[in-house]
Amino acid sequence: MEIVDRYGLSLALIEPHELAAEPWTAAAGRAADAGVDVDVDVVRMECPPAGLWDELAGRGFLRKPATITWVAELGSGEEEFLARLDTKARQDVRRARRRAQAAGLREVVEEPVSERTLEAFLALYEERVARMRFGVPFALGYRDAVLHGPEKFCGVFAYAGDELAGGCLVLEPPGRDAAVVRFSAVSAEWRRHSLARALYFSAMRVARAKGYTRVTLGNEPNLLGHLTRPGLFHFKTGMGFRAVPSQQFGDPDGHDEADLVRSLRTLGDPALVLAYAGPGTDPEHPLAARLISGSPVSTAPYRAPFLAEVTRSAPRSGRRTGA
Repeated sequence: MEIVDRYGLSLALIEPHELAAEPWTAAAGRAADAGVDVDVDVVRMECPPAGLWDELAGRGFLRKPATITWVAELGSGEEEFLARLDTKARQDVRRARRRAQAAGLREVVEEPVSERTLEAFLALYEERVARMRFGVPFALGYRDAVLHGPEKFCGVFAYAGDELAGGCLVLEPPGRDAAVVRFSAVSAEWRRHSLARALYFSAMRVARAKGYTRVTLGNEPNLLGHLTRPGLFHFKTGMGFRAVPSQQFGDPDGHDEADLVRSLRTLGDPALVLAYAGPGTDPEHPLAARLISGSPVSTAPYRAPFLAEVTRSAPRSGRRTGA
């Protein structure tokens, strides 16, 4: 067993032959006796063999895709796309667009993205990420790629006068049917007015005009409550996205893993995992939402048509000190 720090998350990586001995419990006991705090938040087995699936489930592990891809079908036009959303989600998108128009926001599509615009966007992005508990400004590492390639990016931006209110960077993969809304950022003021919805909708329009039939939000770690918040689940499903295992969407690094969430010390409450629903599940709905919370929480906000079910459980052990 190896204990590593992943952006503030204490993660115990175990091998299949170590499962029966549960070495993470012994390590925690030895640390407690020594007066040392090495509380393990999550125990993880990567690429768990099929022969251990039942035993892992019996010990509280959730077998899941390591990363998920959020995908939306663009359809033939905006009205068709909106018609597929539920009533509230459709109203939310239209309300966000009306607010932006009423405030006189100016929408600009840049292809390619200029250095000046990119610097303004990255400054806004970095400011927003800095407000997150374990935020990591991944977009900063893409500066040269956006400006100089070899990947091709375009951008959708909204301005209040000369000030950038928000924007999206869209990756245009050659020879693929899906564009990728790779990064987005909205100022605190316009976040309250749901500008992100209007920007995503505009990015979809741009992708549709370029001949893409789908759009994705890229790949993200399948543990909401750490680097990403569970509340984004509602936002993404409300925008017509569904989650699929990233390996089913061409991710060469995509794989499965099994997680045992022991503590919410460095996670949000609730934390959310999209795990495999289990044997006998409708193959059209292979994933289920598993909420981990230290107290009762409504499962309603985490229901979605692509999920088999939504359940809640408590962390398996460890202290809960909040997040």
